Amino acid sequence: MAIRICFEEKYVQRTLDKSKKNDLAIIDTDGIDSKIIRAAVNRGVHVYGYLNACALEKERLYYNQFKDLRIAPYEGWPGEYWVDVTSERWKNHLVAEAMIMKDCGVKGLYFDNTDLYYMCLKGFGEKAMITQPRAWSVYTSLLDVMKKITDMDMIVMPNGGDDFVKKIIINGHRDLVKTVIQESVLYSDNKRVSKKDTKYFTAYLDWCKQHGIYVRGIEYCKSAKDILYAKAYYLRHGWPGLYISKHHNLEGD
Repeated sequence: MAIRICFEEKYVQRTLDKSKKNDLAIIDTDGIDSKIIRAAVNRGVHVYGYLNACALEKERLYYNQFKDLRIAPYEGWPGEYWVDVTSERWKNHLVAEAMIMKDCGVKGLYFDNTDLYYMCLKGFGEKAMITQPRAWSVYTSLLDVMKKITDMDMIVMPNGGDDFVKKIIINGHRDLVKTVIQESVLYSDNKRVSKKDTKYFTAYLDWCKQHGIYVRGIEYCKSAKDILYAKAYYLRHGWPGLYISKHHNLEGD
């Protein structure tokens, strides 16, 4: 199974056209004609959609509807904010977005930014725009959303969120997490990440594998040497899913 990940609207059509039967295409469906998605699904492409579970981006059409729920700016991503997922409005929004994607034939969700759970444990300090929710409330709210989405026969694939994922499994909700995805175990911006980070995320993904979770990763590198090393590393650890991207904005290359 080949994997392509594209979160840039202008490249989604190209990504889906290149995807073959039984390939996995993870796309941001926002602004994409549903007919394009259904055509890929009908060809046998497994399509997952992007769902920003815990952050609000200024570029989204629904931004003004939820901007009062902003907790703090998302460092490194201008125009994006951590959002209060304990709000019933936001939870209903996430489920509604999932339903729209399901109606197009999307099988699963790239469930992004569940690191909010850890962020609330850590605290936002002076950056907080509103009173931040308790970490436990964030956890239970996300759990509720995941249950509703999996009840729709969709797969929820958390991106990152290692503390959140571990809590789900330890608390006996293994059925909610069939697969995880983790960025930059080895490479970020075509450079090796710290040995400390590699060691930490390697242990996390090995832990997921031991619990029967399908492991996928995204590595941002472009040299032939680095690509070969990443492939060998993933093979050695028995992580079956690897996507190599030259671009942090994920253009489906």
